[in-house]
Amino acid sequence: MRTKEIIFDRKANTGLKLYLQEELFESQPIEQRPFILVIPGGGYSFCSEREGEPIALSFLSKGYHAGVLHYHVGEHRHFQKALSDGQKAMELLQECAEEWQIDRHKIAVIGFSAGGHLAAAMSTMLATKPALCLLGYPAILASFSEVMGISAPSLEECVTSDTPPTFLFSTFEDSIVPIENSLLYLRALEENDVPFESHIFQKGPHGLSLATKWYRTSDEVTDERFARWFPFAMEWMESQWEEQEKGNELSTREIIDIPIFQLVKESENQQVLQRFFPGWQDPSRFKLVKRLNLKQLRRMIPDQMTNERFEQLIDGLNRPKEEH
Repeated sequence: MRTKEIIFDRKANTGLKLYLQEELFESQPIEQRPFILVIPGGGYSFCSEREGEPIALSFLSKGYHAGVLHYHVGEHRHFQKALSDGQKAMELLQECAEEWQIDRHKIAVIGFSAGGHLAAAMSTMLATKPALCLLGYPAILASFSEVMGISAPSLEECVTSDTPPTFLFSTFEDSIVPIENSLLYLRALEENDVPFESHIFQKGPHGLSLATKWYRTSDEVTDERFARWFPFAMEWMESQWEEQEKGNELSTREIIDIPIFQLVKESENQQVLQRFFPGWQDPSRFKLVKRLNLKQLRRMIPDQMTNERFEQLIDGLNRPKEEH
């Protein structure tokens, strides 16, 4: 492993600390590796050490490159400047991907608490977004931004279909950042068809980090069940990378096998489908069918989908453009 420190603002102590893999002599060379950007919490008052380097080293042990973002906090706290720190980090990782042997298509971000707030903001508000977003007990709501002493929008309102797939973990018992923050963000992801996986554990206080005895501040912040978030996250990330490597399969699928929510991404398709099914203009009704494909829909409502009507519908639809 080699480390590298990059300073953004010396006075505000902001920048990026990198933990880069070095190829072992005995191992088969790997030209590019995924990278994860770790954003510690601390209520925008400080950057928690427990949610920084220990997290980066955990991912490093799994073969990833990693980095810890130090952003504007404390007397320098300022949401837009912190978001700019995140943007600088993302741009730098893209620019230096070849030099640092980073797969530029596999740059993820993970944030905890206030760091989760910044990670979610980067995933919803920046033009250069991470490929995946992981959020640990994140602060999301504008009301909580006031508590942290910053001016920021309610991030669940910033979610769009361009928000990257998200992995979220938190606890029901969190007394510092109420679980409402997580639930409203998850709802926004669902409404915008953003893939996500969530683990909301019943037990556990705020700020558990890895939840192991090696990084505890007290016995209270050790929890074997919550500690499972890390292997769950690794499994999820690997599955996402595998899907990414397979590429978008829309071009090889019959139009009747493509989920309806993907078909309506083409405005012309949306108009055609709403003409055939006017009730779908009601979002609550559309939710009932959006994950079906037309083949499945036909089996559900055979009386409304005669051969003639079905062929007319297929003829009026266009294949969605591939996503990159």
